[in-house]
Amino acid sequence: MWRRLAAWVAAAGAMLLTGCASTVVTDVTAFRQPGWQNEAPRTYSFEHTPEQAAQLDRQTYELWLADALARVGFEQVPEKQARYRVSMEYNAAPGMVRVAETVYPDPWYGPWGPYWGPYGFYRPWGPWGWPGYWPPQTVVRDVPVTFASLRVYFKDAATGQRVYQVSAQNQTEDGNPAAMMPYLIRSAFTEFPAESGRPRRVTLPVDQGTAPAAPAEAKPAAK
Repeated sequence: MWRRLAAWVAAAGAMLLTGCASTVVTDVTAFRQPGWQNEAPRTYSFEHTPEQAAQLDRQTYELWLADALARVGFEQVPEKQARYRVSMEYNAAPGMVRVAETVYPDPWYGPWGPYWGPYGFYRPWGPWGWPGYWPPQTVVRDVPVTFASLRVYFKDAATGQRVYQVSAQNQTEDGNPAAMMPYLIRSAFTEFPAESGRPRRVTLPVDQGTAPAAPAEAKPAAK
């Protein structure tokens, strides 16, 4: 019988451990066109294909993105009035992360059962002289996770040139990309505009409630 510690070390990147985790860690990187400044007017409209516009998940994510953009001073307007065209890409894929877990054998049972050692030999005493006590051990195993990512692009509506883009990536064990999207969006805009090409790690507290609702001004603009 094993008593497990809640101490996990991810082999690569930051990992969200669902259930007992109190924070979400997201890796964020932004790039901007040289000389571009975040100057007024900060107006935008979303850019997507007709097929994308019909996707219900995208409609919800755009509402959440509109909320984040409003918090950094951007206003969603009809397409012909927008200075920027904003688009988003997102993805989720299953993967594996190798983790090391520190475990302690039960003082009375040990890793092989009550009072028994390896190969079936009776062992009434542990290696340190106490009945059945054995030192902590490390178990390495692969944990299935979902890798979630988000990319947001700003394009100058007049010239068609991309002026800013930001990407965010995180991991989760629960396999629900929709649950991670609010954290991806918030993390992408915790520092805006961010320094070009500087990777950073954003830590946000886990919300106990539902995902953020879009404010009134963040409703899809008419074209």
